[in-house]
Amino acid sequence: MSEDLKEEMKKLKEQIADLQDQLKDVIDAERKKGHGVYIDIGNAVRGYVEDEIQAVAEGVHGELEKSVFIGPRGVRIFRRRAPDSEEDEHKVSLAEVAKVMNALGHEHRLKILDGLMSGGKYINELQEQLSEITTSTLSSHLNVLEEAGLVVQEKVRGRYLITMPGRTAYKMATKAGERVRQDDEECHTHCCDSDESDAEQV
Repeated sequence: MSEDLKEEMKKLKEQIADLQDQLKDVIDAERKKGHGVYIDIGNAVRGYVEDEIQAVAEGVHGELEKSVFIGPRGVRIFRRRAPDSEEDEHKVSLAEVAKVMNALGHEHRLKILDGLMSGGKYINELQEQLSEITTSTLSSHLNVLEEAGLVVQEKVRGRYLITMPGRTAYKMATKAGERVRQDDEECHTHCCDSDESDAEQV
């Protein structure tokens, strides 16, 4: 959680505590009078509460970029672990798979995902990491990743965030690349050993 958000939450707690104290004083005073308690919060208080809730909500949303609840269409909460029946299972669309594979099929786009794995970034921060390409090319790569549902852009602050599918796809791609490298090394070692053995027999 960022320091700014911590400070906002601290101020909000203090303000809520003050309101609770004021409310307690009103209730105590009315009890002493033996009358019922009638409180009119009014538009001013209602507007204050709504503003505070909106500020906190925006701050919390900005801190959720590392959460598994971020999806290509925003925050999602899964209420069940598995479908109730086979009919509820989502059939894999080969077109969607192809779109994701296409998005992963470029080194610069993989670098973008790698940079977002540690948290949301503004486009200028991504540009610093990918100084070898132009801003327009970077924007084009980001559009491809967004269309594939691998990244989203915050509406309030404009940062780019990696989605849960984006994290999964990036990890699978890097693991696949690592496996191919290991297989190549094993094959190279095996082939070299076979060549040396054949040479000795000759």
